[in-house]
Amino acid sequence: MIVLISTACSDDFLDRYPKGRWHRDNYTPDNTLDKKILVEAKLAEAYTTLRGWPFAWAGLAMHNYTTPDVEKGSTPSDGGEVTQFKPLSYTAGSAVIADYYSACYKSIYLSNEALALASTLEDAEPLKNKYAAEALFLRSVMYFRLAQAFGGVSFVDKVLGQNDKTPPRSSREEIWQKIERDLISAIPLLPTRKALVTSNNPGRATQNAARAVLAKVYMYQKNWSGALGITTAIIASDDNSLNTPYDQIFTEAFEYGDESVFEVYCEEKPEPDKIYLGSQFAQIQGIRGIPNLGWGFNAPSQALMNSYEAGDPRKAASVIANGDILDGKAVRADASGYKFFNKKVYTKASERGLYGRPAEAQGTWVNIRVIRYADVVLMHAEAALETGNTTEALAKLEMVRARARGGNNAILPKMTTMVIDELRAKIHQERRIELAMEWERFFDLIRWNEAKTIPNFVVGKHELFPIPQTEIDKSEGVLTQNPGY
Repeated sequence: MIVLISTACSDDFLDRYPKGRWHRDNYTPDNTLDKKILVEAKLAEAYTTLRGWPFAWAGLAMHNYTTPDVEKGSTPSDGGEVTQFKPLSYTAGSAVIADYYSACYKSIYLSNEALALASTLEDAEPLKNKYAAEALFLRSVMYFRLAQAFGGVSFVDKVLGQNDKTPPRSSREEIWQKIERDLISAIPLLPTRKALVTSNNPGRATQNAARAVLAKVYMYQKNWSGALGITTAIIASDDNSLNTPYDQIFTEAFEYGDESVFEVYCEEKPEPDKIYLGSQFAQIQGIRGIPNLGWGFNAPSQALMNSYEAGDPRKAASVIANGDILDGKAVRADASGYKFFNKKVYTKASERGLYGRPAEAQGTWVNIRVIRYADVVLMHAEAALETGNTTEALAKLEMVRARARGGNNAILPKMTTMVIDELRAKIHQERRIELAMEWERFFDLIRWNEAKTIPNFVVGKHELFPIPQTEIDKSEGVLTQNPGY
């Protein structure tokens, strides 16, 4: 007791060092520590939020279950609060939405710490700039997600002190402008995808990843000329292509391939590298049954399956049905569960056995494809159409369909219409099919003013998610709620 009391009475616990700053107490005198390690650590933590449970679990619910194209899946009662997303019955008290909001801000705080630490690097201007650009990219990704989901939010661009209050909400337009500023400054300082792959350092921010986020920001503002200019730069960079067959895009063999614009690194290599940087992203969606690859969430709806053109190979590459033969064995769905699954997260039997992974491993190594090149090409087609260049729009639409066709000219006939409304509908439908179950559909419908077709969608309310009530409470009323909640 005397020892405990004397320890408890020590004032060491009062020594609080400023976060995001280099100081002598970051290391012991007998050790030397390269300051770059601290920056790398903060960036690594920021990337980790993208593969973490809160962002994956909540993101799938908010982006996908809210649409007619995706069923929650699993069993009818499984999933707790995510069952509220299909009928759009979620409220400001939703813990799932609060997790998503918090995950975004956690990554933002870590990015700000990385920026502060990078600024202290001495005699390393190119490296300092690269780290700063990477941190600005990661911060921009999360502010894009926040503005997309919640509208205007608090913009924090520094390491907050203990006594700093939550800033009031900036408008969505202000957030867009701040993201634009940061990404425009970051793009020339970031490496290309090919350079990262060559240096065996893939999975980090690239020029085209930053450009693609910027293009999306322009799209949400209907700045079609801005979006067209950015997508043109991505296409002209020759850092990406549509050469990867559609049914191979999501396999381990094609991670960071030509299709990859922004991809979150996940890995499980017990032998010999002892790498355990997994995600539950694939497990959440994997087959619930035999083989036992997961829980069966985020599954294709009948409406989505009915929307594929006859013979479109992308359906077989996206949908697993009960009874399908995979790796020589029939799929047997859980007797009480949904009978269809998302094939884009299916792990081949050969992947499950690699690197000492256990046989029952449920895809923890599957990278999360956040932005694909086909998404960029279709954004380009849409922006070209809205700026009056129907010829360019049609050409880029055909690029995506040609890859899907896979050389079989008997399917997916070439689009020829030059009627603007018809071509717009074709591009919208192509995004629906090409990016099925990939986080785009709900917000595409909103920005196209087509979300009113979603069952239970209330115009003037469901365009935004509610600000979590817990965050409003913690802000002592500084944060305000979105309409309708």
